[in-house]
This record gives sequence, structure tokens and C-alpha cells, in this order.
Amino acid sequence: MKKTIGYTLVASALMFPVMASAATTAELKLIGTITPVACEPVFTGGSTIDYGNILASSLSASEQTRLPDKATSLTVTCDAPVKFGFSLVDERSATAVPELNGTTSPMFGLGAAANGASIGGYWLSISNETADSGAVNRLQSTNGGTTWAAFTGNIYADGSVVGFGDGTAAAPTPHTSVAVDLGVYSFVDKTENLPITDTINIDGLATLEVKYL
Repeated sequence: MKKTIGYTLVASALMFPVMASAATTAELKLIGTITPVACEPVFTGGSTIDYGNILASSLSASEQTRLPDKATSLTVTCDAPVKFGFSLVDERSATAVPELNGTTSPMFGLGAAANGASIGGYWLSISNETADSGAVNRLQSTNGGTTWAAFTGNIYADGSVVGFGDGTAAAPTPHTSVAVDLGVYSFVDKTENLPITDTINIDGLATLEVKYL
């Protein structure tokens, strides 16, 4: 389950000259999820990672260029103790450069230049996790929360869910709040693939979703 309660309204009708097969009904569908408690995620270290102005001349034509490492922090606070995790959805997935920095792990995208060329990609890391309940250990699920394993810390755009145990648990345990540090590691593709005579705006965007377990 996700943090938000949503709804979708669907109504459709087709109009034709009178025929025996003309549609006489339309559907109205309402959906939603009711959660036992509410958890609020906040990027306490800021939700915008700003690389400022980057000179094209500082980028490599033949190799990907790593940008300065950045960091922020995340706190998830709930109304009551509950088992939860979070995942990051890449809103720029179509622009991620494959095999960034020699790895085949799926990166988050940095958007596209005006000519459609992918700018680069990034991944994140999680560290220094703390919880209101005391000891905490980070966990990862690659199948939507069915099974869990110890988490090394790197977050890629693979749909994984990050959860938190009580220090030694093999699966998530209830917490009221969890805080973590997030590292952000970005690369720009080699400039032979980019229109560097034009201004290129980095436009990475990911949505964090709290998932109730």
C-alpha cells in the first residue's frame, strides 16, 4: 500500500447513428486505499539537488564525467508504529544513460537535451539510518516486499523497496520515525553524444513513495 489515498473516475460514451449495436451503458469506477496509519516523508536536507552552472569545456568528449557528489537527508514520520518501506520512481527513466560508469545497474535519468539526447544519470546511497525505536538495520526487497535481504546501501532505478528492521531483524519491523542520509552521485554522458553548443538543462526527477508493509 502507498501513503496516499487516490481515486480515479472513468466515464466513456460513444455516439453513432442509431444502430442495433450502439452502446447503452457507461462505467464510473472509483478506487482507493485506506491505510491504518499515515506516514509523511520529508527531505529534511532539501528536495532539490543543484549543480549550478557547469562549463561544457570541463566535460570529457570521450568519457562520462562525474559531477561533484551531493547529499540530502530524509525523514519518514508516522502517526504510530508501523512497518513501512520506501521506493523511488524515476520520472525520467526514458533518459537514463545505460552502463553509466561501467555498471549495468539501472540508473536514474537526468533528462534530455533539446535534440533528445540523454544527458546522463545518477544513483543514490543510504547511510546513517536512525529510528525512534533505537537500533535499526536497513533491508531491501526486489520483489515488492515478499522477501528481504540485508541492504548494502546503493539505490538504483530497479523498483526495489528499502525497509528497516530493529537492528538485527531479517524483515521490516514497526517504527514511528526513521531518518537517513542520502548521497547523490551523478554523471554526464560524454559530450560527443550531446549538443554542447546549446544550453543543456539537467532535469532529473524521482518520486519517493512510502509503502506500508
